[in-house]
Amino acid sequence: METLWIALLGFLTAGYFALAGLDYGTALLFRFVGRDQRERTRALGAMTPFVLGNEVWLVAAVGVLFGAFPRLEGELLSGEHGVFVTIITGLVVFTASVQLRGANPAWDVPLIAGALAVAVGWGVLAADLTGAPAPLWAAGVVALFTLHGGTFLAWRLPGRTGDRSRALARSLVLPCVLFVPAAVLLAGPVRHPESAVVGAVAVLVLLLGAWGTSGRTAFLCTAGACALPVPVVFAAQGVVGTETMAHTNTLEVLAPVALVVLPLVLLFQWATWWMFRAGHA
Repeated sequence: METLWIALLGFLTAGYFALAGLDYGTALLFRFVGRDQRERTRALGAMTPFVLGNEVWLVAAVGVLFGAFPRLEGELLSGEHGVFVTIITGLVVFTASVQLRGANPAWDVPLIAGALAVAVGWGVLAADLTGAPAPLWAAGVVALFTLHGGTFLAWRLPGRTGDRSRALARSLVLPCVLFVPAAVLLAGPVRHPESAVVGAVAVLVLLLGAWGTSGRTAFLCTAGACALPVPVVFAAQGVVGTETMAHTNTLEVLAPVALVVLPLVLLFQWATWWMFRAGHA
C-alpha cells in the first residue's frame, strides 16, 4: 500500500512538470519566436487549450500529498513557506493572464512574470532539498521549461514561427546538458547517490534525444527531461518514505478516492489533447 502511494505521488508530480512545463516554457519564449502580435497570439493560442488540464496534475499531486503524506506536507510548508508563496502567486498570475490575454499584449508582462516565478520557485525548492546553489537550479529549471516550450511550438506551429522555435530550442539543449551534471556534482550529502546518477543519465539521454529528433519525438524527450528532476531529487534525498506517510488505515480509506481521481485526470488529459491534436487545433 505504501509503495503504491509513493508511486502515485511520483507519477502525478512527473506528469505536472512534463505537461505544465510546456505552458511556462511557451510563456517565456513566445515573444522571441513571434515577430509581431499575430505570431505571438498564435504561439500562445497553441498552448492555451491545455493550460487548465495541465494544472490539474498539480491539484491531484497536492491532494495526494495532503492526504497520504501529512508529515512531508508539514515539513515542506513550514520549511519552504516563502518558496511556496512565490510558486502559488506565480500560478495565479500566470493562469489569470492566460485567460485574459487574448489579443491584448498588455497582459504579456504578468504572463511572463508568472511563468518565471513558478519556474524559479520550483528550482529554488529543488536546490534547498539538494543543498546545491539556488541560482543553478533556478536557471536550470527555467532553461528546461523554455526548451520544452520551444519543442512544443516547433511541433505545433508550421512555418517561420515553428522554425524559429526549433532553432531557439536547439540552442538551449547545451545549457540544459551542462546543468544536469553540475546539479549532481554541486549537491550536498545525498542519501541515495545511485538514484541521482541514474536520474541524471536518463535526463541527459532525453536531452540528446531532443537534439537529434524533431516534432512529436523531440517533444516527448523534453517532456521526460522536465518530468524527471524533481522525482529524482525526492528519491535521491529520501524525502518521500514510509515515515512521512499517514497511517495504513488512512491510506486504505483514501485508496478508493485515488482509484476514481486518477482515471478522471487521465481521461480529462487525453480528451484535451485529442480535441486539440496537431492538425485539428
